[in-house]
Amino acid sequence: MATKVLHQRFVPRRVFLGFTSAMAVLAICGCASTNYQRADAASDSLHRAAMEIRAESSAIDVTLASLDNLVNQPQPDLKPQFARYSKSLDRLVDASRRAEKSAEVAHQKSAEYFDSWDKQTATIKYEVVRDQSVSRKTQVSNEFNTVNERYRENQAVIEPLISYLQDIRTALSTDLTSGGIQSVRGLAQNAEQNARKVQVALARLSDELSDSGARMSSIAPRDNRTVGGAGDNVETNQAAAQSSTLTQ
Repeated sequence: MATKVLHQRFVPRRVFLGFTSAMAVLAICGCASTNYQRADAASDSLHRAAMEIRAESSAIDVTLASLDNLVNQPQPDLKPQFARYSKSLDRLVDASRRAEKSAEVAHQKSAEYFDSWDKQTATIKYEVVRDQSVSRKTQVSNEFNTVNERYRENQAVIEPLISYLQDIRTALSTDLTSGGIQSVRGLAQNAEQNARKVQVALARLSDELSDSGARMSSIAPRDNRTVGGAGDNVETNQAAAQSSTLTQ
């Protein structure tokens, strides 16, 4: 009877110890897998940024189409066409903000990934393995920094384009007449020419964001490029940025 009591008394302890051991193993496994999970989170954020960039380019298309319709095919009542242009421009502004936000998230997730990579690399005992990990991390982080810098260059060009389109809207809102439409026709043409150059840069940036995300992912690379995306022969983002400066 005493043996049975002792057995019953120690069973919970054995269960507790077994549970504790299992949790310790899970914790160790969790630590080991944490960084590739952070890599996947960074990868997803980069793919999301690429999608938002494409959405931003599509919003430019819609805005330009509505402006072209207003200035080149004016109807007797100009108000509905102007309203469509104004609404599409507001949507472009929203798309640009979403692209900006997605880029911030991608930067944050990638920074968390690289920081964790540094911490885990420091725990590697064999120098040859540690050096290889450091080298690989440097390569991946440099690639990300290059893409991030190109995003900033593109955003610096998009903001003036949006301001230019907003100025056209302001001018028309105070002079929505046949004469007012005629007066901004040349400005609308200039906006379209520069916007197309911006879109070339956006297409290339979207491709690079997707490629950068694929390099960080534990999942096989996926191709998110759209038909007609920028290829090897398109002008560089820097050239696009310089050539798309709006003229007065």
